[in-house]
Amino acid sequence: MGTVDVASEKPKKKKEKKEFKSPNTYVILMIVIALVAVLTWFVPGGQYELDESGQAIAGTYQVMESNPQGIWDILVAPIIGMVGSETTDAAISISLFIMIFGAFLQMLDESSILKIALKKISDAFKDNMTVLITILVAVMALLGTVMGAYEDAIVYAIMFIPIFLALGADTIVAIMIPILGTQAGCLASTVNPFSVGLASGIAGVSPGEGLIFRVVLLIAMIALVSFIIARYAAMVKKHPERSLQFFRHEEDLKEFPMAEGDTKFTRRQAIGLVVMCAAIVVMIISLVPWTSLIPGFTLFDDLPVWIAGTPILSTIIGSDITPFGSWYFVELSMELLVFTIVTGFILGYKIDDTVDIVMRGCANLLPVALVVPLARGIQVIMDAGGITATILHFGEMTLSALPPAVFVVVALLFYFVLACFIPSSTGLAAATFSIMASLSVFAGVSIPLMVTIYSMALGLAKMITPCSIAVMTCTQAAHVGYGTWVKKAAPIVAILFVVCCVFLEVGLLIGQ
Repeated sequence: MGTVDVASEKPKKKKEKKEFKSPNTYVILMIVIALVAVLTWFVPGGQYELDESGQAIAGTYQVMESNPQGIWDILVAPIIGMVGSETTDAAISISLFIMIFGAFLQMLDESSILKIALKKISDAFKDNMTVLITILVAVMALLGTVMGAYEDAIVYAIMFIPIFLALGADTIVAIMIPILGTQAGCLASTVNPFSVGLASGIAGVSPGEGLIFRVVLLIAMIALVSFIIARYAAMVKKHPERSLQFFRHEEDLKEFPMAEGDTKFTRRQAIGLVVMCAAIVVMIISLVPWTSLIPGFTLFDDLPVWIAGTPILSTIIGSDITPFGSWYFVELSMELLVFTIVTGFILGYKIDDTVDIVMRGCANLLPVALVVPLARGIQVIMDAGGITATILHFGEMTLSALPPAVFVVVALLFYFVLACFIPSSTGLAAATFSIMASLSVFAGVSIPLMVTIYSMALGLAKMITPCSIAVMTCTQAAHVGYGTWVKKAAPIVAILFVVCCVFLEVGLLIGQ
């Protein structure tokens, strides 16, 4: 009688299917930095001659000795991205702003002011989520079109997450609004001085040329983006299991809670809420380019001059005050820190407690703040490797002989690729626009329409590229994997790209 193989008769365990999990934000950015470094080994180096203002001159490209980037360069790129270099702006001011905003939120959270305020908003729009989404997208787009809102998208995302979770949506809806909303505004930049203003100045045309066309584009983008987000939000509310973040819905509700029950503000809390709103209003006013929007309006420019010219005030307040309209992350960080401390005083906290709250708030957003220098590290590698000018030269050679109808589409695609690696509006304009403006003239395309193409590409790229600070900080804060974001955002960006192409063809027909 033969022996029985007991082991063979044991029931075989069913192999569990392993689901692909997207790497975290830091890993993705380091992979991109490494891939760009690899490119520097194969793409030849090059440079353009620069004019007095530092702009590249068309037709002056020269091949230069390549500078392949190695392991050391890859490792130091994020550090250089943080502290800056001759060719790359330092990211530390942005990172610090994000951390201090975390302190500001922590102060509001400690006192329950933010939870109560957000609950009141969610209660007011519990039956009209589409209206709320449309309003918020419009506000985000206006911030984008007027002042190029981008790095501060994380600020709004953190405020929106509890609201939309309470309304039955998910965290993706909450981050779609600031990312797609602000970039829809940047895409259709009307008076944004950092894109339209700078590019128009480089090309020697008025930023007002093509303004009406861009206003129409802005309205269309607000409507389209609002519709797309509202449709997804309605689907998630009706079928929660279809949410891309359904697997961690319960965790999100615990991490981003709303105040429960019948909530009312105490007197101190009400005053604290006013202070919070004042801080946001000051932040917005300080960033709006008032003199560009309203020629002749110089109040905010004249006030610091008057203070500096008054001996007592200049001694007490200071003689080097940055006027509203010219603030950036240094001034914004100072403002939020002051408002945070003032709020703590109003709420009755001891100074030691206030400092403790500030430290904990900064620590909460430290992981988000560290994303910024990593994203900047990509540009560091490109500049150090000398391949930025070479890629631009490829576009110069490719686009020069195309007919207008084809030129505008290919130029948009080319600029989109460039913007995916250089999402800085000022950096991209300075490196490329004098050349692209010349090419557009040769192709029979007006310079104002070329300005619009440049803005469109920037807005589209910053909705999806891993170099986008808005994308990477918002997804990190909301615990949304970058792969998940791409899965959701890629079809949207494709739709918006097609709509932009249609607008460009119409612009050619009507002589924009």
